Amino acid sequence: MELLIVRHAIAVEHGDPAYKRDDDRPLTPEGMHKFRLAARGLREFTEKPDRIVSSPLIRARQTAEILRDALAPDVKIEFCDDLVPGGDFGRAVTFLRQLGAERVAIVGHEPHLSGFTSYLLVGEKCKASVTYKKGGAALITFPNGPGAGHGTLEWLVQPSALREIAATHSA
Repeated sequence: MELLIVRHAIAVEHGDPAYKRDDDRPLTPEGMHKFRLAARGLREFTEKPDRIVSSPLIRARQTAEILRDALAPDVKIEFCDDLVPGGDFGRAVTFLRQLGAERVAIVGHEPHLSGFTSYLLVGEKCKASVTYKKGGAALITFPNGPGAGHGTLEWLVQPSALREIAATHSA
C-alpha cells in the first residue's frame, strides 16, 4: 500500500472569536489558493489515489476536496474520526486496512499526523521526528499493508516546494 499523508492547508487562526469551536475553523482564502498550487505540484510526482480519507473537521475536509479535484476528481471523500487530533492510531490503521486499496490519501492535523507517521515508521516504543507544515505531504509505503513500524518513508515535501514544482511544470 502507498499512503499519501497531507496536513490541512492554512486555516483561520486558533482562538478566532468568529469560531467558538476549534472544530469549525475553515481554510482561509490564502490557504485554499496556496494548497491548490501545492496539489498541482503533488500531481506531478504522485499517483492518483484509489481512496481519499479525511478528518471530518472542516479545514481537513476542504483540503481533501482540493486534493481530490487535483488528483482524483472521480474519487469520493470518506471520513475517519481517528484522523482528528487525539484520534487513535491503531483504529486509524484498522480503518485503512479495511479499505483494501493500493493507494490511499489521508488528510489530517498536526501534531496528530506527525505522531501517526512516527507510529507507522517506527512503532509505539520509539519516536521519529517528522513535521508537516500546513499543506505539506509525505508518502509512506507498506509491503504488506499499514501497521505500526511497518512503513517506509519515501518522501516528505513541504508546501513551498510543492508550489515550486507546480510553477516549474506550468511554465
